[in-house]
Amino acid sequence: MNIADADRLRGDYLKRLDAAMRNVPHGVAAEIRGGILEELQGLDAAATAARIAQLGDPEAVAREAQDEAPVLVAPVAVPTPVPPPAAAPTVRNAPATSTRGFAIAAALTLSVGGIVLPFAGWVVGVVLVCFSSLWRAWEKAVAIIVPFVALIAIGGAGLLAFQAAPGGAMGTSTGSGEFSAPVNNPLLPATYDLVWSGLVVVGILLIPASGLWLLWRLRRRPHAPRT
Repeated sequence: MNIADADRLRGDYLKRLDAAMRNVPHGVAAEIRGGILEELQGLDAAATAARIAQLGDPEAVAREAQDEAPVLVAPVAVPTPVPPPAAAPTVRNAPATSTRGFAIAAALTLSVGGIVLPFAGWVVGVVLVCFSSLWRAWEKAVAIIVPFVALIAIGGAGLLAFQAAPGGAMGTSTGSGEFSAPVNNPLLPATYDLVWSGLVVVGILLIPASGLWLLWRLRRRPHAPRT
């Protein structure tokens, strides 16, 4: 064998080696190929064939290089998406009409407002009670309407009793079928006395009692009741 045969053997082996190491990292493959080329360089055909036989099949050389090759590419860390921070809930201040302080002030105004400022003070208390949301509708109606109903009942009962009394407002009948003029009995109260007494009872007792009743209904009720 001459030098041409040695070059042919060396070239064929290197081509097979390049094909076998196509999956080996480039730097490792180039280093192995350069080392083998350096060992085969300058040998005659017989020595080249003998050395190729010692090196072994190119596929085996490639597998060994693949097993010993270091990991050149580090795994790419996938960033975990971070959700945006949740918006803080908006705290809305409760309306003044839903507070216990407003309700207490409304009940007290209803109770004593008419004493401090006759009638007008009571009207202001009625308005405040109607605006408060801590009472049910029927509770407001009871506190506002009951004093009027009591006033009408007291005045009506007194008027009926006055007319039914002897010598009352109806007068007496004469023998000719005509009624004589009503005779004032000093022992019986006049109509205006009954009305005034009813107003006093309603203004001093029932209206303050209605406001106190609302305060009693307000106990242990920090929030507006369900309808």
